[in-house]
Amino acid sequence: MGVLQFQPELLDQVAHRLTLREPNRKAIESVLLRTSDHYDVQEKSEPYECIVDSATGVGKTYVMAGLVEYLAGAETPARNFLLMAPGRTIRDKSVLNFTAGNPKSLRRMLRSNPYVITADNFNTPATRTAIDDPTITKLYIFTVQALTSATGEGRATHVPLENLGTSFYDYLAGLDDLVILADEHHCYRGPAFSRTIRDLKPQLVVGMTATPVRADESLVAFRYPLAAAIADRLVKTPVMVARRDDRSDIETKLLDGVNLLRYKGQAADAYCDENDLPRVNPVMLVIAQSIDEAEEFRNVLDTASFDGGSWVGKTLLIHSKLTGDAKEKALADLQAVEDPESSIRIIISVGMLKEGWDVKNVYVIASMRASVSEVMTEQTLGRGMRLPFGEYTNVEILDTLEILAHEKYGELLAKRKVLNEAFIDYATYAEIRRLADGSSVVRQKTVESDADVIGLPGGATPTRPDDGNVPGSNSAGAGVGDGSASTPPGADDAGQATEEAPPAGTGATPPSPATFSRPGVVDVETRTREAAEAANNTSGAIQYDPLPDRDPILIPRLISVPQFVAVSLNDITDYGPFERLGRTLTADYSDELKRTKLVASHDGRKVIVGTETAADTVVSALPLDIPLSVTKNALVQRVMSVKGVPNRQLEVGAAQRIVDHLIEAMGDKATEHLAAFVDRCGQRLATEVARTLRATTQAQVSYTDDVEIIALSKTRVARKRQVAGHADGAFSKTMAFNGWTKNLYSHAWFDTEPEFKAANAIDSGKNVAVWARLHINDVPITWTSEGRNYNPDFVVIEEVDGQRVGWLVETKADKDMTSEEVVGKRRAARRWANTANSSPDVDITWKYLLVGEQDVEDAQGSWEFLKGFGQ
Repeated sequence: MGVLQFQPELLDQVAHRLTLREPNRKAIESVLLRTSDHYDVQEKSEPYECIVDSATGVGKTYVMAGLVEYLAGAETPARNFLLMAPGRTIRDKSVLNFTAGNPKSLRRMLRSNPYVITADNFNTPATRTAIDDPTITKLYIFTVQALTSATGEGRATHVPLENLGTSFYDYLAGLDDLVILADEHHCYRGPAFSRTIRDLKPQLVVGMTATPVRADESLVAFRYPLAAAIADRLVKTPVMVARRDDRSDIETKLLDGVNLLRYKGQAADAYCDENDLPRVNPVMLVIAQSIDEAEEFRNVLDTASFDGGSWVGKTLLIHSKLTGDAKEKALADLQAVEDPESSIRIIISVGMLKEGWDVKNVYVIASMRASVSEVMTEQTLGRGMRLPFGEYTNVEILDTLEILAHEKYGELLAKRKVLNEAFIDYATYAEIRRLADGSSVVRQKTVESDADVIGLPGGATPTRPDDGNVPGSNSAGAGVGDGSASTPPGADDAGQATEEAPPAGTGATPPSPATFSRPGVVDVETRTREAAEAANNTSGAIQYDPLPDRDPILIPRLISVPQFVAVSLNDITDYGPFERLGRTLTADYSDELKRTKLVASHDGRKVIVGTETAADTVVSALPLDIPLSVTKNALVQRVMSVKGVPNRQLEVGAAQRIVDHLIEAMGDKATEHLAAFVDRCGQRLATEVARTLRATTQAQVSYTDDVEIIALSKTRVARKRQVAGHADGAFSKTMAFNGWTKNLYSHAWFDTEPEFKAANAIDSGKNVAVWARLHINDVPITWTSEGRNYNPDFVVIEEVDGQRVGWLVETKADKDMTSEEVVGKRRAARRWANTANSSPDVDITWKYLLVGEQDVEDAQGSWEFLKGFGQ
């Protein structure tokens, strides 16, 4: 038996670059562990095939991208990846996912930089050049039909090509490192697909699906069920809505839907305005069973007599028989439905919107005449499960998907249990177990989900609280690693792990207590009233403007460029190595010449020649009288000459900061020593800079040289209960606290008690001139290559000895302080401060302060203590 091969550090890097949700990371890890177990431990030779069964909306595309990144970055890299799609719609979507410039592209996060090869370019000179280059990662994206048959759509890939000397299909079959990613795997299993897999002889086949067929159960290497995704708040919470009366006419059903849609739209507008976000327009998906029925629905909706004509021109009919210009316009409108400028609010579909249509703003699904059992399939339900804001808003009406059922309320309530039983409620993943002899083995772990897809009527169902910063969740979730092992129905428990518990770090955090009341089945009158109340609450918001008697807060606005850069001196936030170098360079400084003399002696047979230091001393000649400013400039130029450092103003400022730390550490000897040894110092400094840059995580973003100073002057809007004062122990997320002496605004509200206590400490700081609780987009710090922004909790301006210092302050739970995400954000924030301080337009010094909840507690209301305890 061989040894398991797995690089957890590499997977950590990939997870960080792609900002993977924990279930997606576990999916990749499970595939890698099972693959290594297949080849390296069991020493099998046939291709390894497995399935990742992950709930719709959790991010299967990220799993595929993560597998490409890991395998292309492994010690023995794979360079050839084939992404197979069941049809042109998903193929085209996949091409866009890996094409630079597309809003949904993952390209800028991929260090593997795959060359995308499709049916349109596989027979071009540029592609042949890429194919011949063993250092280039190739991503082939084709429909399954283009490969499984030598006729029709597949003919082009099976005919001999002059530039390859064989057919494209045979070329793929001849690769020794081919990895196949089969998207929507459930769509094309069968003899033709199996034959293709055998003929292509891949190293690895990974099927991606949310609904694997029962016959493929043995292939499932990872499962993350919909119930777990709902419990982990990675998708919307579904709410089943039905009428209590006997009305079932089309107009009533559609009116129920648009009323909910209207209230969701009002709530979404208020949320976007309050948080300075682009508008999200909620959309209703109407499911028709035939084209005639779909046209009937549109004829009701798109008229002046329905709901006062509110939906005229806002409907989109999409079905398979559209042709010509009508089809092209419908597809273009469908593609743009997430655009804030889109006029479409209602989509009427006949069987086209299943796999491959991945929009996030579907908020209502109207099943009309279809049975709820037909609608509550994962592929149909999945069209509305994605989160438009990337995370839960904690505005309940914006975190739910309404499913208008055809059944009456009583009938639907009776079906709740049966519908839940139709969904798989257990998760599966692979983990490493340590045996008594110290060896590592892979075992499959199965755990039950602790949540239903459809909750109890109006009851609370356990869910995870949102962390307020990151889209999605970082916990593995219900059903993934919570330690409650069980065996799935029909599974053989012989393969279940029975060894000791997994090592630290391989499991996941168990669920937090219930924090979100989740309706499951409700009547339409109740749900419409709740939606109306939620929308009406937006009109009761209070506006807060900066107080006119407070100092203004001026913040640098840095223009970020989300792209990989070779190196940047602003990546360096730890100056300890340069200070140590400065002290080392002057530690043995002397104005005496070191004199060495040759000595000889006899050992009886031959003369031995050696050296020794002369006893007398001679003072060296006076060093050159070179001003410190001149030698300092020479060192700055030496730093700027380090390979890869761009010649930009912000880099020069960073180089000057590094040299300042070096010279300060030299102390009083700096001028004299540099005058004598500037070349040696420059060489040592350049070497240290290069080493530090290599050790620093490659920057995910760079900044332009244009820095704009912006006054924090936004109007705050909140529907919080106003409270006089801000005494300790009074914290509540629902309150807006008054009584601040140095806050830019009259009131402030907080997400956590440590934030509230930190604000009390800041407000009492004797040197604090002004501060503010930061909201979304006040100080956006781009921290990932796909352009995700991080917003600290506070900005503090203090004045010490006539000098102003600006602080960006972030509070975190102690358990999160060392997490990769928090460390990455801290690094980005320090780099932001470095970049701002390098600009000649910024006249105060910016710093970043990260504090944990224990730091806040120990500070006991002292800003000075808080600064000292923080990082």
